[in-house]
Amino acid sequence: MIGNEIGELTGKITGLRLAHHYGGPMKLERTIESKGTIYGTEVTFIATTWAVERPHGGTYVKGHGILMTKTGEKAKALGSGIIFPTKDGGWAVRGARYFETGSAALKELNDVAVVFEIEIAPDGSYKDKMWEWK
Repeated sequence: MIGNEIGELTGKITGLRLAHHYGGPMKLERTIESKGTIYGTEVTFIATTWAVERPHGGTYVKGHGILMTKTGEKAKALGSGIIFPTKDGGWAVRGARYFETGSAALKELNDVAVVFEIEIAPDGSYKDKMWEWK
């Protein structure tokens, strides 16, 4: 069941690259950096994602990242979702993340799947909202 909203981040796409491996699909790689709060703790989130078009339509995205507090505590993140264009020329992403941490401030992340909604504006800025799913 989806629970409480646990955080919101805002940021910008800081890198964009088209990757193609011979015999494989083209992938759009994005690197993002954002700031905000999770469980009331101020954090910075840096992640890289890879988007691949699916044969029947739509785009699948997966990635990994690191969440850092101001005091240097960290949490590893793995996630995936579906990305689709919006009417304003931006993108929307819906999916789930899983965190692993030894951080006292972020320890609750070890026990939940985190579902998210990301709205990416045409200029590359975005908003990332997260809820716990227990």
